[in-house]
Amino acid sequence: MAQSQEGITAPFSNTIYLKAAALDPAFALLWVERHVLVSRDIKAEVSQQVKELILQDAAETEPPVPLPDEEEQEDIGEGERLFAAYHKRQKRDVGTTPGVQLSHYIDIAEGQNALLFWALNMKTLPSLFRVAIRVLAVPASSAPVERVFSHGGIILHPHRAQMTDRLLANLIFCKCNAV
Repeated sequence: MAQSQEGITAPFSNTIYLKAAALDPAFALLWVERHVLVSRDIKAEVSQQVKELILQDAAETEPPVPLPDEEEQEDIGEGERLFAAYHKRQKRDVGTTPGVQLSHYIDIAEGQNALLFWALNMKTLPSLFRVAIRVLAVPASSAPVERVFSHGGIILHPHRAQMTDRLLANLIFCKCNAV
């Protein structure tokens, strides 16, 4: 994971990017398992850290459990009415824990549309749904891509028309990733 050095924040070092990638069912944790060219131990460690970040966020966004009103408690104690001892129980979320929801999510997320997936699974994965709503609401920006295309236009002039695609890609990569 990206680290900041000497007071300079590394690009994409905020954990929201990791959570957003993991909670988008198009990616889930497939990006760690398939595209990272490191050992299995490091992949497992990164996956575990991402899961812990999501679970920590899910714990912070848990809604408070509603308590019965004082009036309802008084009604229960009163014996004036015929069915005073029977009161309507408040419906509580008897869903699973966020950890179980996360493992279920990882099993069922298979490259699906994020909006459709979360619309269909908001009841079955309520803790993760609340985190996904917060995390996936981060607006995507095309500004970095526009800069890359701009650099490509500057590098590729008519007098450089015989440049190969690979050389152009390498020059753009060097220009855009210079420290």
